[in-house]
Amino acid sequence: MSAWHSDIGMFWSLIGLVTGAALPFLLRERDEKPEFVCLIVAIVTICLPISPLTALMTQSALIARREPDRRIYGLIALSSAATVISRLRDALMPAEYSIIGTMLSSTNDQGDVIHAASRQGMLLAGLLLAVISIAIAVIVGVANRNTSRAQRAQRQAAQQQDRAQMLQSDLASQQLADAIATEAHDTLAHSLSLIAVNASALQVQCGTLTAGNITDQQVHDIAQRAEDIRKQAAGALDEAHSIIDLLRNPNKARQTLGPGDATSLSRESLSSLIAEARGAGAHIDTWIDIQDMGAIDPDVTKIAYRTVQEGLTNARRHAPGQPIELEVTCSAAHGINVHISNPTGIQAPEHTADNGNGIKAEREPMGGPAGGNGLRGIRERVAAVGGTCTWGTDKRSVFHLEVSLPPRSVQRQPGAA
Repeated sequence: MSAWHSDIGMFWSLIGLVTGAALPFLLRERDEKPEFVCLIVAIVTICLPISPLTALMTQSALIARREPDRRIYGLIALSSAATVISRLRDALMPAEYSIIGTMLSSTNDQGDVIHAASRQGMLLAGLLLAVISIAIAVIVGVANRNTSRAQRAQRQAAQQQDRAQMLQSDLASQQLADAIATEAHDTLAHSLSLIAVNASALQVQCGTLTAGNITDQQVHDIAQRAEDIRKQAAGALDEAHSIIDLLRNPNKARQTLGPGDATSLSRESLSSLIAEARGAGAHIDTWIDIQDMGAIDPDVTKIAYRTVQEGLTNARRHAPGQPIELEVTCSAAHGINVHISNPTGIQAPEHTADNGNGIKAEREPMGGPAGGNGLRGIRERVAAVGGTCTWGTDKRSVFHLEVSLPPRSVQRQPGAA
């Protein structure tokens, strides 16, 4: 204040002192309005005799919070100019009233200047100090911006990881739901088809009876057929309860849906499956050659078992009363081959495509729009382990289902059954 030697200078210095003390409070708005804060502080620093420290802080905050563009570069230039002006203004003051002059001059014990620095030296020192201050502010701002970007990238990566885990969980849940739906189709469709066949046979037997002329054998056959229907209905009910239990206990379901003795391609399981079909009145000719079962992947053997089950069920539903031929071969060298055929009793349409060996490929089974879901499910499971599945009718209207499976699973799907 003393350097001005006038009332106006004293008044202007007092305004600068008060403003310089209040100006840092604008830094509280640097997060929301860094451009506005930088502009105001730069203008005030140019107009009043105050330190450029606040201007340098707002410049650093602006660089840290905004992406560079023409407007930002303009504000940085204005703030840098305010810093240079403030430093040069201090250097132009007499040495005893200048911070730079006091630093460059010699003083005695009382603080009085003995050897003042030259005006040119003070200006160069002020300019150098301004450049160093601006460089520090820019470096700090860029470092803060990079740190903020890194933290934002980490948060985004964490969010993406959480989303990926959620999608993975949803995918696992969907795969489990698909596996349960497939299991329900395989078990319930088989049981219900047996019930339907037995009920149809019972209806035919009852239709052939004449009043007052019922033999003991006929009564026995009807009672046996009714008992078979009762057992099969009870079995279907148990299977429905099992499916409901799988839906209620997903963790237990993953273990239950895995390969087991009841669904392995063993002679015992196949004999039971064929016996059930024959008990329902199906005529089945079989050729079964199973070798090296222990060398076959259990998941593959279960798919083969489900193929036989679906093929027999499909034949009973869509070609009741027709003879069925079943051929199953299994070896560690060639994998598993299943071939099921039965006459359809209906002439194949002329437009059905021939696959080159006399079989009309990929033709939907007889029975209308409801048919074919089970076969498509078999084909998806066979393809998942690297096998092939084809079906269709030949020129004699005989339906063929042929599945070839490798001894080892090529691609496992969680929850696949």
